Amino acid sequence: MRVVFQSVFALLLLFIPFFRAGAQELDMNVTVIGPNTASSSDKSVFPQMEKAIKEFANNTKWTNDVFEPNEKIRCNFQLSVRRDFGNNSFSCDLFIEASRPVYGSSYETNLMIINEKEIPINFDPFKPLENSKEIYFDNLSAVVTFYAYFILAMDYDSFSLEGGDPYVLTLQNMVNSMPAGAKSFDESWSANSKKKNSRFFLMENLTNPRMRSFRRAMYEYHRLYMDNFYKDAADSRAKMLNTIEAIANTDQSYPNSFLLLCFVAAKRNEIVEIYKSGTDFEKNKVIAAMSSIDPANTTLYNSIKS
Repeated sequence: MRVVFQSVFALLLLFIPFFRAGAQELDMNVTVIGPNTASSSDKSVFPQMEKAIKEFANNTKWTNDVFEPNEKIRCNFQLSVRRDFGNNSFSCDLFIEASRPVYGSSYETNLMIINEKEIPINFDPFKPLENSKEIYFDNLSAVVTFYAYFILAMDYDSFSLEGGDPYVLTLQNMVNSMPAGAKSFDESWSANSKKKNSRFFLMENLTNPRMRSFRRAMYEYHRLYMDNFYKDAADSRAKMLNTIEAIANTDQSYPNSFLLLCFVAAKRNEIVEIYKSGTDFEKNKVIAAMSSIDPANTTLYNSIKS
């Protein structure tokens, strides 16, 4: 059993102690949003799809570890149907948010926020979703399987250095063995995809040597600094700055990677709140680093000084 220690987030004024031991799996909240316009498919299919995804994600044993109910990774999975082609055939947008707790606190820090557009889905309400890490059954099963293992990889990386390697390997094998028919149906599985924000590039980012420093930063940010704010907030904040600058350097060597965009989407507001209590030196450094990664939100980072 993997023992997980989480630490307190120093910004909270009130702490609710708790302790979790063992590995974690998924506690996924699922929402399927049907189109606002008249739908050519039976509208009852959307709650059926929602139920099928939730049962599949939360009832599947994804790892070989021992799990307890209170150890599961909390995540939100929202599928928005943007086009209905009839006969339960859809094009969907996906939003995923996954978090992990901090020791001694009620606070949970986001690990990743993922936005993926225009995913093609043919849904059969009479056919259960299946784990697709080795065999492709249908695109919805494959998409949920991929993101389940991606969430596990990020969670394990946040507790030990490259601890998510087994799940990164699963993602790599899954994408590399994807049949040609699946790639032509959903280009997000393919290296030739026009979408940079695709599953293929998430897998590629995780395995690319240029992103190795990002995975180290993922561990340092959570386990070494977030998990030690309760001991010395000033020291943790100062050391975390080095990690944020390392992430900015990663962005310079591999600009606009999907993996880094997912991380920044999850962390930008948290980082702003952390460094509002920092020194002037820290504020200036973190504003420069985050603005270089995420220039569209420079105004938000400048609010650190207010």
